[in-house]
This record gives sequence, C-alpha cells and structure tokens, in this order.
Amino acid sequence: MKRSAFTLLELLVVAAIVALLSALVASGVAHGKMAAQRVACMNNLKQWGYATHLYADEQEDILPRESAVDGINAWEMTGSSTSRDVWYNALAETLGVTTMARYSQTPSSQHEFYSRGNTFHCPAARFSPVAATYPNFSLAINSKLMFDYEKGPPGAVDDGSGCRSLKLHEIQAPERTALFLDGGVPGEAMLCPFQAAYTGQPKAYASQFPGRHKNAGNILFVAGHVMTLPGKEVVDMDPDSVYRGGAIYPPTKVIWRHDPTLVP
Repeated sequence: MKRSAFTLLELLVVAAIVALLSALVASGVAHGKMAAQRVACMNNLKQWGYATHLYADEQEDILPRESAVDGINAWEMTGSSTSRDVWYNALAETLGVTTMARYSQTPSSQHEFYSRGNTFHCPAARFSPVAATYPNFSLAINSKLMFDYEKGPPGAVDDGSGCRSLKLHEIQAPERTALFLDGGVPGEAMLCPFQAAYTGQPKAYASQFPGRHKNAGNILFVAGHVMTLPGKEVVDMDPDSVYRGGAIYPPTKVIWRHDPTLVP
C-alpha cells in the first residue's frame, strides 16, 4: 500500500530541521550585521583622523579642543561661537559634514544628529531617552591627549583661551597613541564594573570604553590606523589594581598621553 501522508514523527523531524536551519541563517545574518557595523565604525573613525591631520596642517600643527567644558556639553554649548574650535565643530567643518553648531539649532536638527549613517556615531551604538536632553557622542576624542583639562608640560602653547594646546608633533608614539575611540553612552552595557558610568561626552578614554563590538571596541590611533581591541587589552580589569576601571599602566597596547611615561 502506498503511503499518502507523512507520519507525525516525520513532520516533527522536518520541523526541527527547518527550525535549526532558520536559526543558523538568522545567526549568520546577525554576525554579518555586527561585522558590517564594526567596519562602518572604523571608517567613521578614519574620517575623523583624516580631518584631524588636515586641521593641524592648517593650524600650525595645533589640535582642536576636545570639549567646550569638562563635563556634559549641552546643545546650547555645542552651538556657541566659543565652541567653534572644539573638534565636533572644527573637524566637522574641515571634513565638510554637518557641525554640532548646526545640529544644536532645533529639536528637529537635534534628532537628525542621531540619524543612521552619521559620521559622529558608531552604527552599533544604541541611545536611551536621555540622548534627547543633551548630545550623546558614541565616538569621542581621547580626553587624556589634549592639555584642555590636563596638566601640561612647561612651554606648552597657550591659545589665548586659558587652555594650553597640544601640537601634533609633540605626540611621541603616534602609532600607539589613541586619537579617537568608541565612547560609551548612557544606558549601554558596561564593559567592566569598575568603569565610571557612561555619559556620552565628546571626550573619553579607557574608563568610558564600551564593548559594543562583541566585548571589544574600535580605537583610531594618531598614525591613522584603526584597531578593534578586546576590552581586556584597553581597560584595567584587575580588582586589586589602583588603576582598575581606567587605562592599563604602564601602557601595553594603547597609550593615552602625548608622553607614554605619564600616567593617564
């Protein structure tokens, strides 16, 4: 006698195989998406590195300011005329993309700041409702490199604003010194419990380094190359270390100050 239908057991086996294949395909798509986001993030960082070197060439080797203030940069601050030489305006203008001064103008333009494909952001970053209250930067400049809020060496250039500016040639190990990096934003999962709370400021260093790329993050170095580094190679996760939650010191993979001997 010919069989006219599948048995229940056969149907269950087929359903299980289809479910398994679907899971494998979905997993592959998810991994592909994450890889694409990581590469897009790296490309955005390279753009900021390119703009930094162009800016320095035009400004007698001086780098832009890292931030308007040492803390949260409100929308109004980013749009102020006194913030024109901060990287998010100066480098954006050099690069030919929309500046923060433009984004800050209206609620609509502020919302546009978080649009997909914006050079200011890592595509893998996810923003919480607090992002509407002030600009959250998912890519940030190295906060330990400039003299804006760090103690600079004798003879550092004073740009007239009360902050001493760093010149590009003063960076002693450009191939290992961070220039821009993935910066943690409010609501994002912490890479390490010893890190400071992520705030999305336009400046960041190891204490704000997230693991949004599978427990790793992207760093642009002064020499112009970008690396995806595991969090454990960037952040000191030793609970007994005096530097826990911050940078690994003495530096191994990443240098944060213009002089590698200085503590970040």
